Amino acid sequence: MVVLLASLALAACGRKPAQLPPPATPEVGVVEISTGRAALTIELVGDIRAFREVELRPRVSGVVERQLFQPGQMVKEGQPLFVIDTRALDSSVADAQARLVESEAALARARQDVERYKPLLTDDAIPRQTYDQAVSAEQQAASVVESRRESVTRAKLDRSYADVRAPVTGQIGLQRVEVGALATAGQTVLATVSTLDPVTVYFSVSEAEYLNYARRLNAVSRSEGPRRGPPMQLVLGDGSVYPSPGALDFADRAVNPATGTLTLRAIFPNPDGLLRPGMTGRIRVLYDHVDNAIVIPQKAVSELLGRQFVSVVGADGKVEQRPVKTGERIGDQWLITEGLKAGERIVVEGVQKARPGSVVKPVPLQAAPAGAGASGAAAPTGSSSAAR
Repeated sequence: MVVLLASLALAACGRKPAQLPPPATPEVGVVEISTGRAALTIELVGDIRAFREVELRPRVSGVVERQLFQPGQMVKEGQPLFVIDTRALDSSVADAQARLVESEAALARARQDVERYKPLLTDDAIPRQTYDQAVSAEQQAASVVESRRESVTRAKLDRSYADVRAPVTGQIGLQRVEVGALATAGQTVLATVSTLDPVTVYFSVSEAEYLNYARRLNAVSRSEGPRRGPPMQLVLGDGSVYPSPGALDFADRAVNPATGTLTLRAIFPNPDGLLRPGMTGRIRVLYDHVDNAIVIPQKAVSELLGRQFVSVVGADGKVEQRPVKTGERIGDQWLITEGLKAGERIVVEGVQKARPGSVVKPVPLQAAPAGAGASGAAAPTGSSSAAR
């Protein structure tokens, strides 16, 4: 028995230990760098408003007698919308006309006196003073007639204001006063009419953004000649881009000292009425282009102690941690100004696995289409979509 145990022990000591399989090479998603023309843009929140928005207020006081439109319909300039009770206004017109007739009769009598006294004056049949008084009375009566005539014109004008008409062509909103309610001249808002084609978008830029944009635009003007501001895109609330470009048409005269921002306005055509006042969107402003630009996804860049690095995969699969310098942020990408060159492969997916000096298995990723956001697999180099 002792001999058997000794034999088994010797056999076990002579057997080689089992070898563990080598660890699998980690896979990482890579993108090959290419150069292209990159558009530098900024995106700013904007408020969409009507180009013209007019509140309808009556110019005469009275009870609203009729409403001549359906809320939300398109109205034309000059179209009647409300009718104010005209009975008091008709009475004023009649009273003014009666006073005019009275003053015209007084003028006729004064002229008759002048015509009667004039031949008597040449024969010294009446004193000069009597004739002068008659002439003065005629002039006074004539001035009264002019005043009463103006009163009739004013009364008729007030009567015309009883028909509240559309001041502009556009869409009218919901009535704010019902039929039968009293409307006060110059105070009561009856409804609002808005012009919807085109629309305006108001937005604000910081002082630093304005200076950066203005300097770049001035530099382009010096090299290429004077030009207008570039077209602008409107990104709607659902993330879609409005198909028609807009143009900057207004910049405030001064920076708001309370907010440190400058208010700007852009005009966008709206023939289909898709844009409505009160909506919000993002104005995308193109302010420059960079030729032979290298643009990489932001998630490919890591930061350590204030420096930025990118994991570069060599031809042998070995990872190199490369310091880079970034420029403008373009959407979900960085513009690289130093540290990379075309043809190199950088790690975009699985950056944590790509330790410096390690060997990885690079898996090419398909670049996201232009304008793709962070949901894309990888951002394209030279993309023209941007946000700042």
